[in-house]
Amino acid sequence: MAKLKTIDLFAGIGGVRQGFEKSDFETVYANDFDKNCKVTYDLNFDTAKLDNDDVWKVVDKELPEFDILLGGFPCQAFSIAGYRRGFDDAKGRGNLFFAVADIIKKHQPRAFLLENVKNLHSHDGGRTFSKIKSMLEKDLGYFIDYRIFNSMEYGNVPQNRERIYIIGFKNMDDLYKFSWPKKVKLTKKFTDLLEENVDKKYYYEGKPLYERLKDYPFKTNTVYQWRRQYVRENKKGVCPTLTANMGMGGHNVPIIKDKNGIRKLTPRECARLQGFPDTYELPKELADSALYKQIGNSVTIPVIKLVARQMHKVLSEAKLDTQSKTKTSRLPLIA
Repeated sequence: MAKLKTIDLFAGIGGVRQGFEKSDFETVYANDFDKNCKVTYDLNFDTAKLDNDDVWKVVDKELPEFDILLGGFPCQAFSIAGYRRGFDDAKGRGNLFFAVADIIKKHQPRAFLLENVKNLHSHDGGRTFSKIKSMLEKDLGYFIDYRIFNSMEYGNVPQNRERIYIIGFKNMDDLYKFSWPKKVKLTKKFTDLLEENVDKKYYYEGKPLYERLKDYPFKTNTVYQWRRQYVRENKKGVCPTLTANMGMGGHNVPIIKDKNGIRKLTPRECARLQGFPDTYELPKELADSALYKQIGNSVTIPVIKLVARQMHKVLSEAKLDTQSKTKTSRLPLIA
């Protein structure tokens, strides 16, 4: 049987794609506006290279046939860290959801998976999510469900990262047959994911921030955050949520202390905390700030893989049922 096909919108560096391809899907088209993402994406995937067109132009494109639309549409417009303006976001980022809706309307895929920040569910007193849900169900005719998963509870990665996952099926029976993945015991520690030999550039000694960090009582088995003005210890023993601005000296910079001193996490360590394998290449020509942004904007691959596996089970069984009924209807009548 041919593989189920997906398109990867707001693809970033391919975290969602990795999770689905590990669950036996085939990616036939990918899009993201970020040119730095294209460098990383194209380095790691041989087929369906990243299209850098504006997603609104994708609405009018002739796309390859596909079964599932994947879209981690931009979360800045809905994030607690942003200005909470939602659909009225000044830069138009919130409105990009409507481009996704237009693509779904035009191509009528069998299913979709949308991913966003946890706050999407509660933004503007729940009105933003209510509008999205109504559009998907009433306007587009899909049967949807959603869950909020924490990566450290569903991905066996030591990162405290809560995200909302919205699934939709064109066929009501497919939704009834779908089961959300169950929790996975966390067996990995963040110390298991640290690199052995870390470049001096990641250490704070000799840099301006060092004077504000040197006297803090850091413990070697804990990840901390630099919160613009102070250090905060993560009490859960895992890494706090990785963010896009980790490499820009801003909010939520993860900090640890190892045998050589106080330092930030490296891009490779952050990639591991998102579930990227070490075989996934990080382009040497990109600045660390670009890599941190890409990884912070990405998804936790093992969580995506669990959801993808459940979607594959439903859709592949439905496809076999359809093929079986078609064959049966074509059997010659016995006189």
